[in-house]
Amino acid sequence: MEFFKYATLIVFIIMGAEVWKYHIKNKKANNQQDDELKQKLDRLEQLEKRIQALEKIVTDPSETLRREFDNLKTADSSHKN
Repeated sequence: MEFFKYATLIVFIIMGAEVWKYHIKNKKANNQQDDELKQKLDRLEQLEKRIQALEKIVTDPSETLRREFDNLKTADSSHKN
């Protein structure tokens, strides 16, 4: 009977060690994934700022007026040729 107690204890110790190894391995992998996620979020924030700047340029009335003048100059110079 003692043999089965010790055998069971050894099995549980081995299982506990395997669970612990698995936990440590996943913790390292999660840290690496967290770093990659932070980098992607930083890049996304940069792109959002760039889009906001482009939206300001496109919707700015003075910029629209400048483009219209440029189009008129281009059209006028093409008619002269």
